[in-house]
Amino acid sequence: MASYERDFFRFPEAVSDDDHVIATYYLETPMEIYEAANALAAEQSSGTWQRVGYEDDDLREKHGAKVVGIYPVPLEVFKSHLPTSLRTEEVDRFNAAVLQIAFPTLNFGPKLPNLLTAVAGNLYEMAVFTAVKLLDLHFPASFAKAFPGPRFGIEGTRRILGVHGRPLVGAIIKPCVGLSPASLAELAYQGAKGGLDFIKDDELIADTEYNSVRDRVRAVTAALRRAEEETGEKTMYAFNITDQVDRILDLHDVVVENGGNCVMINGLTAGLSAVHVLAEHTRVPIHFHRDFHASFTRSQWVGISSAVMTKLYRLAGADQIHVGAVGGKIAGSDAEVLMDSRCCREDFCGLGPALPVSSGGQWAGKAPVNARKFGHYDFLHLSGGGIYAHPDGAEAGARSVRQAWEAVVTGVRLEEYAKDHREL
Repeated sequence: MASYERDFFRFPEAVSDDDHVIATYYLETPMEIYEAANALAAEQSSGTWQRVGYEDDDLREKHGAKVVGIYPVPLEVFKSHLPTSLRTEEVDRFNAAVLQIAFPTLNFGPKLPNLLTAVAGNLYEMAVFTAVKLLDLHFPASFAKAFPGPRFGIEGTRRILGVHGRPLVGAIIKPCVGLSPASLAELAYQGAKGGLDFIKDDELIADTEYNSVRDRVRAVTAALRRAEEETGEKTMYAFNITDQVDRILDLHDVVVENGGNCVMINGLTAGLSAVHVLAEHTRVPIHFHRDFHASFTRSQWVGISSAVMTKLYRLAGADQIHVGAVGGKIAGSDAEVLMDSRCCREDFCGLGPALPVSSGGQWAGKAPVNARKFGHYDFLHLSGGGIYAHPDGAEAGARSVRQAWEAVVTGVRLEEYAKDHREL
């Protein structure tokens, strides 16, 4: 087992909040925990498993990550929670702790790819770490101010739609792929006619030969104008512009130039740096779909917490961020959903709040539990099959969710309200 010198530890007061990002980890290892903390700090900054010649004390002091907190956690089960090349049958115990490590911002600057490489890079490949998860990141305001944050967020989205005093009601076009622009526009029209504030492309739809972004925007915006003339209500539509990085800004411009009022990006598959660049360019709200998110967050033994990922989405400039679903089909617990929602809205280095999006198995019947659990109305209640699978069609499905929220806001039980509202 490699040996790590005990010179990465620093008391918290020896580290400035102004020039360090503080990362909090959960770690399990057969190593002595102090030594393991130094190993993590060394591997993710100036050092490696052996001290090298040019890594002098001055370099290490300036560029080395500093261990600023070690909080041991008792273990009841002594086993490796991750596959490892270690001969764990020869290990008589495992140690666990929550660690806090300070990373000098001068090592990576305000660049998300480099930040993530520093705080969540090679550490997952170290065989001696038999569980390791990044739980939280604390950013200095001087670092965060280099990022756009949400340009529109909650208030900007509401201002465009003219909707206040209730959750926004939205839908995802279903089926996900295979529709022509005309067919998709017809489904958007039906949803808007039923009272939807927001509609979005599915994350699977792309700029394709059978349904290009340009053709889709032209067809959908025309359909939504027609619905607005009939209802007097605006509908926002998020067009998916996820693509090769060098095409994303061009597709944004196609959306805006053809009358679109929102763009959507699959932010993890496109890349957080792509989201950052889009946020600095955009003229309309950015709807952030988080497919791939659970591959980082779902395991309790490895990866990155959902709260950290949500902070990064907001830092990059997402205006509307998926947070999972209260009581839905998504794997995260209700507590995790609510934590992600707080990460969208709470004070964060002076950045504007993002609109939480509750999606995944949502329908009219979920309005009361969403209202109770969220405790506020500043979120988007987003359904797919919950609207487009309604037995009376998409317009009735949209109306059912609007009616459910009318009941909740006025304090009437859904069963009672449904007596006079057939769609509900």
